[in-house]
This record gives sequence, structure tokens and C-alpha cells, in this order.
Amino acid sequence: MRQKFISTLAIGTAFALSACGGGETPNPDPTESEQATQTRPADEPSLVTVEGRIEEGTECPILRTPDGEVYALSLGEADFGPGDYVRFTGEEADASFCMEGQATLIPENIEQIEPPARDRDPARSGGIALTEDYLIGSWVAKGVDANCDDPDFTVSKSPGALVMEADISRHDRSAAIALGDYPRLVLDEPMDDLPMEARGPDGVAILRPATDAAYDPVSIGSATIKGDGVVFVKCSD
Repeated sequence: MRQKFISTLAIGTAFALSACGGGETPNPDPTESEQATQTRPADEPSLVTVEGRIEEGTECPILRTPDGEVYALSLGEADFGPGDYVRFTGEEADASFCMEGQATLIPENIEQIEPPARDRDPARSGGIALTEDYLIGSWVAKGVDANCDDPDFTVSKSPGALVMEADISRHDRSAAIALGDYPRLVLDEPMDDLPMEARGPDGVAILRPATDAAYDPVSIGSATIKGDGVVFVKCSD
């Protein structure tokens, strides 16, 4: 696990990063753009902590949380970049040339952490988006006992909705599937929705929610959604 602690040297200038076992030399002559991203609040700083995956942005790196919130980042010389999943603590800049996100964050501490199940990492799904055509059909839990003569669930299109038909524990035999930025199996309250993501080219993972440790595992057909979730493979037509 990587962790960086950032200490401010001066308002609007570079900052030093140090890590266990060593540190990095601050930039003594920040560029105009670096200064712009680090215009700190004049009052007592109010720190915020967010978790998410770092991505390339238009002007600056961005951090996208599993809930879809976006923050621009002033990373300076921090040893983190696109693809890293981090816990980022920092203050909101008063002014910034970064145009994306609800705020630009100036770091105090950055720590690499394990992503939750609902993290939408494109690398995990091979960059394949879930669509109606991808999902419609019969599916069976991946494994040596997979039997397409007795699928764990089927997905079909009904007016206005994409529907899963299955034996779902503590639930009716059908549940809607929501697509878009956060694909998920929509279960009746008080049950939590179950995130879904592609395991291309012919698989789909159904994941446990990233809510809390009190999650009561849900069974879908022969499979129980727990731990890192279950991967299902599509049966041939």
C-alpha cells in the first residue's frame, strides 16, 4: 500500500511529499498552471476525504467515486496517477483552472486502498459496457457444474424495462435491471441493489453491495452473491 503525506510550504506554491522510508524533492519553481491549481482558501482550511479512482481529465487529473461524484485533483509530484484507487484527503481550492468536477482538491494525504465491489473500473470489465443485447438471454454461474439446461436466470425485454427472471431469495421471481453509468439488479426495499459489470466477452458479474458488513447474501438460482460476487456466463442460443 502506498501512502503519501503532504505538508504545505507556502500559499500558492509547491508542496513536499514524504513517504515511509523516503521523500521527494518539492518543485522550487512551480509553473503558472501549478500555482493556479493550488490557490488555497484564505480562512482555516476545511478538509474533505473522498475515495475513488483517478482518471485522466481535460485539464487536470480527476477522481471519480463509485457513486459518480467527480473532483479535480492538484497532484503536484504525488506518485499517483490514472488507474489508482485512493483515499484522498485535502482542502478545496478557492480558485482553479481545472474545469471538471464539483471542486478542485489540494492534497494533504493520499493513500492507495482496495477498491469496493461497486467500483466501476473499466479494466475489470475489459471496457465492455452492459447493454440490453449483451444481457438478454440465459445465464449460468461459471464453474465446472455450469448447466445451461438449467440456467440460474434469464433476462428479457418487457415494455419499459429489462427484467431478470430467477429464483431470488427473499424476493419475487423477477427484478428489473438498470443500465447506464451504474448497472445494477434493482431489488425491492429493504434489500440493497446488486451492482453488475461485464466480464467480457460473454460474462457478467453480479456483486454484493458496498453498503456495510450487515449485507445478508442473496441467492440467485444456484449461486449466492457474497464475497467478491459471482460471475455468470451466457448460454448459447
